[in-house]
Amino acid sequence: MVYIHPDECVYCEACIPECPVEAIFHDDNVPTPWLHDIELNAKRSKEFPPAPPK
Repeated sequence: MVYIHPDECVYCEACIPECPVEAIFHDDNVPTPWLHDIELNAKRSKEFPPAPPK
């Protein structure tokens, strides 16, 4: 699982087409069953180092 740090994200949406399981959404488009994951993502993104650039 990859976590996106909400304070560091610039909302360029470049990660959306790169996600192989289509699980990345802009905050306004998160499906209702996954709304609880917004808080989890914010918490966990602080626990892991950023992914290296391609």
